[in-house]
Amino acid sequence: MKTLAKRAMYASGIALFFTNLSAVSELRPVSSKDCVQVRYIAGAWMNPQGSRVAYVVKTPNLDQNQNDYQLYVRELDDETQGLGKLLITSTSITDVRWLGDGDRLTMLVPMLGTNTLISIAVGSGSQETLLHLSNDVEEYSTDGVAETVAYSVRDQEVGRHATTQSADEIADGYRVRLGESKTEGWPTNSIFIVHRQAGGRWSSPTQVSIEDPFTHQEFTHIVAVTYLSLSPNGKLLALNYWTDANLPEEWKKNPYVQADLKKQTLQRIMVIKNLEDQSTSLGFKNLYPDSMPLWSRDSTSFMMNAHSPIGSVWEKEDIRDHRTSGLDANLFCVRLGSGRVEEVVRHVPDHHTGPLFWRQDGDVIVTLLGDSVARMHHDGESWRQVNLATLPKKAGDEFWFLSSDGVKFVGVHQAIAVPENLFVSKGSQKEIHLLTDLNPELRNVRFADVRTISWTTADGLDITGLLFVPPDYVEGKRYPLVIQTKGDQGQFTCDSGHNHDPSFAPQPIAGAGIMYLARTNLPGLNFEDELAKIPKGYPGQLGFAAKEMHIWESAVDSLDRAGLVDPAKVGIIGFSATGFYVEFSLMHSRVHYAAATATDNEQGSIGEYWLTPTFSDTEEDLYGGPPYGETLENWHKYSISFNLDKIHTPLLMEEMGYGVHDDLLGQIPRNLAGRYEIYKGLTRLNKAVEMYYYPDEDHAPDHPRARLASLQRNVDWYRFWLQNFEDPDPRKKEQYQRWRMLRTLNLSDSKTRQNQNDAPSGIGP
Repeated sequence: MKTLAKRAMYASGIALFFTNLSAVSELRPVSSKDCVQVRYIAGAWMNPQGSRVAYVVKTPNLDQNQNDYQLYVRELDDETQGLGKLLITSTSITDVRWLGDGDRLTMLVPMLGTNTLISIAVGSGSQETLLHLSNDVEEYSTDGVAETVAYSVRDQEVGRHATTQSADEIADGYRVRLGESKTEGWPTNSIFIVHRQAGGRWSSPTQVSIEDPFTHQEFTHIVAVTYLSLSPNGKLLALNYWTDANLPEEWKKNPYVQADLKKQTLQRIMVIKNLEDQSTSLGFKNLYPDSMPLWSRDSTSFMMNAHSPIGSVWEKEDIRDHRTSGLDANLFCVRLGSGRVEEVVRHVPDHHTGPLFWRQDGDVIVTLLGDSVARMHHDGESWRQVNLATLPKKAGDEFWFLSSDGVKFVGVHQAIAVPENLFVSKGSQKEIHLLTDLNPELRNVRFADVRTISWTTADGLDITGLLFVPPDYVEGKRYPLVIQTKGDQGQFTCDSGHNHDPSFAPQPIAGAGIMYLARTNLPGLNFEDELAKIPKGYPGQLGFAAKEMHIWESAVDSLDRAGLVDPAKVGIIGFSATGFYVEFSLMHSRVHYAAATATDNEQGSIGEYWLTPTFSDTEEDLYGGPPYGETLENWHKYSISFNLDKIHTPLLMEEMGYGVHDDLLGQIPRNLAGRYEIYKGLTRLNKAVEMYYYPDEDHAPDHPRARLASLQRNVDWYRFWLQNFEDPDPRKKEQYQRWRMLRTLNLSDSKTRQNQNDAPSGIGP
């Protein structure tokens, strides 16, 4: 292994570091089924008193094709290993919240066909049904004693205008108002408030109306509500939503706002609804507050992560420090009575992770870089750090769902090849203490070694990645390579990790003898520095696609120079936004990929432009204008609609149905129809392509059988094209018959490409 590291470091400029050693060689490699059956912790929460932790375990059930959820509670004084007290088992447990007494929990669970808000007392185990809600409930919040509940439901979406048309308009036909409002076609939510009355009964729901702080228009159907949060006294409701209002000129001077206006047709803002006087006010003077508000106990203040307020001294500092990207945020405290805003922490490590704990004495516990927790004290003028506690951390350790009262740490521990478990660490302890052992069966499998590597692109961009090395690596042998274009942040990675992104299968693919590379971002990354090195001269936002293309070209070059991979046997997988980057690379990269996957991704195609008018503005931003007039040439040169003939790579397409089945007598689901332009075009050109549809899955599949099918399908795909390997399982006979026919098509296409001397050689602006 040392020779491997030296070769990479000195032969190619890649820095290759040992990060994990797999189990003994006698163990079998990880399979796709192993990955799908891993138990994960779906959330962990310390109570306000710091005496207990509640956590949810998600257990995939392949036999029933469902996930089982169990809610447990442990006393933190008990450090014996075990699951703790089981409170409830269900097919779903979401939005778990502690009430102020530290003994009761509220949560949403399905009961009798509806989402039900229940409360469980930990001490007695007694369960109370608080409220039967609609199946479409997406979020709820309670006051400190669960006497007032706010909840958000998804409005009916029969058609693009289903929530706005009267019965007469539906009967008589209605004018399509394309372009009159940017919110047309976006999902909307309705928010309701209920109160517990005398005798324990609940009031009838009262619908909440919001007045847009910019347009002063009042409405009840609110676009894409998030971060719904009631104050402890139940009198104030905070929420984020999307607006198409024309922002004030002062806002438009902010570089973050300027960048967002170029990319988004709508902007997300935060408002506060006063439930007593029914007024609505702007909650924070900038776009995209990025964490759930943490309220003070007296309901007079809240804290959250956000970009600095427009016009503030902190805004100037952000601009100076090049910290105005979507990943950058600071922690602020907002005083509602005076409107005063105070900066609590500058440059929070994760823009989505807000403060942890607001103590009775007014001090606040926050996370800092390096898995440290600081106690912040307000002295009347500003916030200052009065204590710092650091988690005992070994190389490769990652922590999720972290809670702390400033003395104890509770959360989820994991590493690249170490599955999740609940842990506690107290005071000056030098090691964390694992409280659970959720996946003992994984001791029987052998994980691929994972190394951190780095390389530099032709644009001068320094990149780090995780290289999964086959367990039986042989020195001097060149291996096939599969690239995962969506990043990995060091979490436990069997499939894609906690998110279960489809198609990504690092451990099963590496276990099959193929190297696997995924990008990762080091702590403290300044995203704006990366943006400054985006290739210049491309129209619209295409420089982002070119940047990603150059990242993976440089990675292949570096690993080739290191003698680690065979450049003729490289595959590449893209999901969501990175699926577009993969297809862009297949058309325009100087690297010829031997196989590829694009999954549930943006296409940037003509068909997508017309089928999804909501996103047409985004695609115009991508190409610098619409697909007609002066900017038609940009589409002709770069979009997949006009460049299918340049794809010479076998392409596997995986598409999600979001619950819509393809059984409507020829009415093809829209998400599937948008892909037919690519699938039909490649088929018509006699290219090697397959497309699979998962009708019951959302963007990231959650049903165990769909997850297993996607993982194993990709393992088979890359073993077939990169190793010439066919699984002898007789159930896959038809699959390989088709793929051999695709190979014949691909060989013919390759000969034509060589004869015409039109191999991709890279493109420039």
